[in-house]
Amino acid sequence: MITSSLRNFFSGLALVSFLSVGAASAQSLVGVNAKLDRTLDSSNATVGQSVTARLDGTVTAGGTKLPRGTELIGKVAEVKNEGSPVSVSLLFTSAKLKDGKDIPIKATVLAAFPQSGDYANGESAVGQPPVQVDASSAFDQQPGGLGHVALTSAVKNQNSGTFTSTKGDFRLEAGTYLQVGIAPVSSGSSMNAAE
Repeated sequence: MITSSLRNFFSGLALVSFLSVGAASAQSLVGVNAKLDRTLDSSNATVGQSVTARLDGTVTAGGTKLPRGTELIGKVAEVKNEGSPVSVSLLFTSAKLKDGKDIPIKATVLAAFPQSGDYANGESAVGQPPVQVDASSAFDQQPGGLGHVALTSAVKNQNSGTFTSTKGDFRLEAGTYLQVGIAPVSSGSSMNAAE
């Protein structure tokens, strides 16, 4: 059973493909790992519903350090839960620091992995996020790593990513790992690699 689960997990990892699309005028993003704070269920997700995730690493945005534990604030941007395929689009718009300060951000979900993405020795199967994500990057994670759920996203898109299933409703459990590309919204800012 564990071997089968690991095989499915790694099959999903192998099917994550990174595509290049037409040039976008947006700035490059820096990768960081995060975890969903609460379960997201497509059967009862509603547009505007709050979605939050916490950074697993530290990045510096426009001179502002976003430490591990910083909360990414977002919402459900679109839901299609009638018929097939079922999909939920997310939009992360700010990073909330521990002192309560909100930093406006652009975020793109690069990949997603189940909350059980740890090896027995405690090492993460998720791996390191990319240091930099080009503004023209798009991502297509086929079903496998998250069961029957696929993920599509592109840096140039307004939303952060869309989760889709052709096999009906799905749940992204609290603790689901997200690899996220992140940058400040203001045009003069810069991002440094995850520390």
